[in-house]
Amino acid sequence: MRLSLPPNQPIGPALAVLAARLTRDAAERLAGVADKPVGSVHRARVALKRGRSVLRLLEKAGAAWAIMPRYRLTELGARMSAVRENAVAASLARRVARRLRGRERAVARLLAGRTCGVAPPGAEQIRASLLRESGELAAAPAPEISSAQLRELLRQCLGRVIRRYRDTVANPTLESVHDWRKAVIVLRDQAAFAAVRWPDGAGRAHPLLMRLARQLGRRGDLALLVHRLHHLRVPPPLEPARQRLIGRMQAQRARATLTAMVRWLGLERRLRRLLAERKRPA
Repeated sequence: MRLSLPPNQPIGPALAVLAARLTRDAAERLAGVADKPVGSVHRARVALKRGRSVLRLLEKAGAAWAIMPRYRLTELGARMSAVRENAVAASLARRVARRLRGRERAVARLLAGRTCGVAPPGAEQIRASLLRESGELAAAPAPEISSAQLRELLRQCLGRVIRRYRDTVANPTLESVHDWRKAVIVLRDQAAFAAVRWPDGAGRAHPLLMRLARQLGRRGDLALLVHRLHHLRVPPPLEPARQRLIGRMQAQRARATLTAMVRWLGLERRLRRLLAERKRPA
């Protein structure tokens, strides 16, 4: 679904409509989950993340009713996470195996073979809940949001990304990097649907955030692979190879993290300029 606000509709109602449509889109993606569990779940989760980004803006704009739907959509998305994580781990393990030799390759292939894509438990219940949430969002009272307020909300979101980055620099744990990545994704999505209303700011910021989000996504995939390798049981002869592969993937994860952190140093200055307050001539 295209992430943009209609140019001729008030911003508040447009955001409320977009949140409802994204939630319905997530439900519709699950209609084919039995036949294509991985693809259906992935697209449904993407729509839910975007819907939560919209609700976060509405919440910051004063719509207190947006808080609980955002939490409920988060919980529904989490119920589908195992399907997506299994698919990511299997795909990355297969790619890694093609670059390896000997017993490390055997370990990667073993991990790839132990993950499979099946529909999440209670998929129909999740779909029904999403349809219900969509209906309630469509009937929710939309706040009045001006173009100036929309810009200020995006600047606040950028501030949140900056704080999460600084937390990561001060204490670079798996959790802090994950929180930084989530903040980047929220701002990326918000910039996407605000681009029509603010092309010189949000419109130019969006592709920059897309590239950073992909870099952090690669780092997140490697973190998932390391986690799965830690919990993978292998025959005793393969145990040394499993440990070596863990070390290899941890090194790649560290490099990906460092690359994203270095990229942010220049990107932050550009985003500050793009999302800065534009003073009108007197």
